[in-house]
Amino acid sequence: MLLGASYGYLALLLLAGIAFWPRYLSRLTESIDPYTHAHAVLALLWCLLLICQPFLVRRNRQLHRRVGALSYVLAPSFVVASLLLANARFRAMSDTTFRQEASTLYLPLSAAVLFGVSYGLAIYYRHDVALHARFMVATGLPMIDPVVGRVLFYYGPPLAHPLYIQAITFGLTDLILLGLFAYPSLPLRSRATFALPAAAFPALHLAWFTVVQSSAWVPFASWFRNLPLS
Repeated sequence: MLLGASYGYLALLLLAGIAFWPRYLSRLTESIDPYTHAHAVLALLWCLLLICQPFLVRRNRQLHRRVGALSYVLAPSFVVASLLLANARFRAMSDTTFRQEASTLYLPLSAAVLFGVSYGLAIYYRHDVALHARFMVATGLPMIDPVVGRVLFYYGPPLAHPLYIQAITFGLTDLILLGLFAYPSLPLRSRATFALPAAAFPALHLAWFTVVQSSAWVPFASWFRNLPLS
């Protein structure tokens, strides 16, 4: 499972280069806000951590622990950078644009929540190898939507409805999550411990297609947009 996750996140990192080329990587010489740069660098570092840690746990456990200790700074910084970037982008929108785009604020916010919960549980269960490994792998799953979604948007065939992108990316994410639960088999005592918080992924994904697409989401989006964070 662990080495498979390493290769999977390596593939995701390579795919990210394609996904973020049109609007970010190809424009690095232009004036881009520092929030975008900070978020990009921290996402890259986290992905590299997910790639290298499974190899280190097999070959050098002491180095694995030292590198893992960096996550105590890296993970909170990544969450903060995600929130600041979302706040900055939506504060910069005109009221008209915000009314059109309010629902999309949910995507970075829910990803930050899922990342933070997964990381917090990975640290809480750091002495339980099976649970720690699964929750750490889960921290990278929120990156699937922004990467694969952009690849589909920029390079894929036109879809009948924009929500079909998340139907694909969220479906893929939840399928991988199911794989983490099923293989290799978890000890019976650990199954509920993993399954209950892991259910937050499909629950928040379902909310994107229901509550967030209604007017019920707009007051919260407006509140977050008006926070003086950036």
